[in-house]
Amino acid sequence: MIRKPAVAGMFYPSDRKSLEELVSSFISRSGRSPDDLITGIISPHAGYVYSGAVAGAAFASAPDDVRNVIVIAPPHSYPVRGASVYDGEGYGTPLGIAPVQREITSRLLKAGLSFQPAAHRSEHSAEVQIPFIQVRWPGSSIAVVLQGSVSADYSRQLAEIVTEAARDFDNTLIVASSDLSHYHSLDTAEKKDRKIIEAFKSGNPRNMEAALQEGGEACGIGPILTLMNFAMLMKQNRFGEIMWETSAAASGDSSSVVGYFAGYCGREVKE
Repeated sequence: MIRKPAVAGMFYPSDRKSLEELVSSFISRSGRSPDDLITGIISPHAGYVYSGAVAGAAFASAPDDVRNVIVIAPPHSYPVRGASVYDGEGYGTPLGIAPVQREITSRLLKAGLSFQPAAHRSEHSAEVQIPFIQVRWPGSSIAVVLQGSVSADYSRQLAEIVTEAARDFDNTLIVASSDLSHYHSLDTAEKKDRKIIEAFKSGNPRNMEAALQEGGEACGIGPILTLMNFAMLMKQNRFGEIMWETSAAASGDSSSVVGYFAGYCGREVKE
């Protein structure tokens, strides 16, 4: 079973050459260098015209030798119970088929996650990450998790499951798919987004919970919290900001914007 692309021609080009050139340009023009100690990134999931530059910066910052990518993304159109793991053979895009890492997927399912097929059919939040993975790491494999339950407790549980599923798989990267605030003025968006960004940089999931209570917004808060808990379980305490931008950069409209953030977590640099 291969998942067919649902938003090609809408969120990103449906033509192979155009898509490859666009994604490559987002990565190369970011000015970011690969960091071999990064194990997880936050990447936005809007149409590429709006968030592609931020996503490109996120993927450019990750190591060159990634072989497996676990994408944790929020569902937008289907009510997912817990988390749904895509249990097919691959994800199709105009660039070809990104193969599913069957062993990691099997471990996730055996740990109690389910496959809820309807949740994956039209969901864009994971799909838009796949062309970046295909261009950045040709030949890599993926696992796609749609996290429906977003409580702090569930994110801790899911992080434990993901950590165990990725055990023994070197060169694995976690991608948390999320946009930030939606449809505020540019000034308000920056204030709201900064709460989320600073909480993420702290590395403390409790600070993220507080940021939400103080007005911060992120549609993928579940995946972000899961990524933060994953880093804690892996005893990694280096968190940082790669890039922040809003839709105003593309639209020119600063009255109602969406915020996009690229961040990373990883191991400390040894002296």
